[in-house]
Parts: sequence; structure tokens; C-alpha cells
Amino acid sequence: GLADTAKKNFGGGNTAWEEKTLSKYESSEIRLVEIIENLCDSSNFECNNMVEEHEEHIEKWWFKLKKKYPDLFKWFCIETIEVCCPAGTYGPDCLACRGGSERPCHGNGHCDGDGTRGGDGSCSCNKEYTGDFCLDCSNGYFNTLRNETHSVCTACHAACKTCSGSSNKDCQDCKEGWIKNEEATCVDLDECASSPCKDHQYCLNTDGSFSCKACDASCVDCTGEGSDKYIDECSLPEKVCMKENEDCVNTSGSYKCVCSEGFEDKDGTCIQTVKTGK
Repeated sequence: GLADTAKKNFGGGNTAWEEKTLSKYESSEIRLVEIIENLCDSSNFECNNMVEEHEEHIEKWWFKLKKKYPDLFKWFCIETIEVCCPAGTYGPDCLACRGGSERPCHGNGHCDGDGTRGGDGSCSCNKEYTGDFCLDCSNGYFNTLRNETHSVCTACHAACKTCSGSSNKDCQDCKEGWIKNEEATCVDLDECASSPCKDHQYCLNTDGSFSCKACDASCVDCTGEGSDKYIDECSLPEKVCMKENEDCVNTSGSYKCVCSEGFEDKDGTCIQTVKTGK
């Protein structure tokens, strides 16, 4: 309210009245009323109720104490009605937050009760940090700067659960879906190698995970997206056409068994074609 009305002017109306009043506006009751009206958001019932309850204190400060105590918030909220604390302090006695009032939680979290007469001064750390003072790094982060008063935690490589540096070679433990190779580097685990998907699905490997996708409608089984990724049953290690003198012919989405060249089907058996003389 003080800042909003500091340079307010009048326009229009009685010019003589304006000239007489304008110089007095800075310390006028009109400005005080405007300041009080703008102290709280209209929807903040608690704040508005407090201002209404202590309006006499505000008027006393405005007309008699403003020069001696220029900071209204400090004089009114902290020292007179004692519902607030200076930033970085908390509780009935306005004690310093953990990490100190200058940088509560060492700048890496929020102090419970900061600026109020409540709370316990404990720290709720940002996601990168942990510990009572928010100086330690959470899992998935490592220190790029650390001393008694400052800590900077940076995200590990996507493969690392815990780490000491930024690459997948610096992983102390791998995340699920990753595995250490012979060089102790966390690399992607190919879950698709164990064929985890159901019939009529193909496996799509991704970094640290996998997904099962539906085959194309034209396919019985498949190895990937599209109709050109159907399985060639005739190329499988186990033979699908088991009868003697029978060949496998691959078809779109399936296969069929036919008699080999020089043989013909007779009652379900491939027998050699009899050549008749001319």
C-alpha cells in the first residue's frame, strides 16, 4: 500500500482544492485509508480480520510513529502484535532457521515456519537435496560443490541410481533396467532378449525399460512394427512342415506346406510323381 500510493496524484475537479491538498496527501488520512484497503487480498479473511482488529495501531503508527519506525511490517507485525518473525526465523521467539537466518536450509530447501511465530525450523529440502541441513545429495544426484555452508547437487546419468560423477561410468549403483558391463559401466539391459511379450505382440527395447506393442493386423506374430515384420515360420529353427518330401512356403501372416518338386499329394502323403511315357 505504501509503495502503491507513494506517487499518487489527483486529476480533474477543483484545481484550487487539489493544490491545497496535494502537498498534504503523502501524510493524509485519505492515503492511510487507501493503504489499509490494499494491505490484504480481498479473499484473505485472516489478514483482513487482523487489519480490522488492529486498525488503531496502524493509525497510531501513521500519524505519530512513522518517522521513528519507518518499516510498518517490522513495527506492526513483528514488534507490536507479534504474529510475524523476520525472514529466516521462526517460532514464538523468532529463532534462526537451520542453516542460519541469512540462508535458511543453506538455500536448498524451505524452513518450517519461516517468517511466522509457528513451525519448528526444520528443513523441507528441494528434490536434489537431503539431510537435516539440505547439504547432502539425494539418490540420483552428486556434489559438484560442497563445503560447510554451500552444497550444489547435480543429476546423475540416467543409468545411475547413485553416482560420483556425470557419466554412466561414474555410477555406484545402476537403476532398474540397467546393468554393469565388464568395464563397470551401467549400460541398458535388453529385456527383449528374454521374449517377455505375449502372442501377437513384439518387444520394443528402450533405455532402461521396454514395452510390448501389438503386431500389425495382417500378422500372426511379428518382430516389429508394420506388415513387413511378420515372422517367417519357414525360417524358424524347428521345422513346421514335418512330413517327408514336404517344403514350407511362407505366406503373408502364415505359411503352408506343399510337396517338394517332383512329388505330389496323394491322400495327405507326398509321393513321387509318376512320369508317363508319350
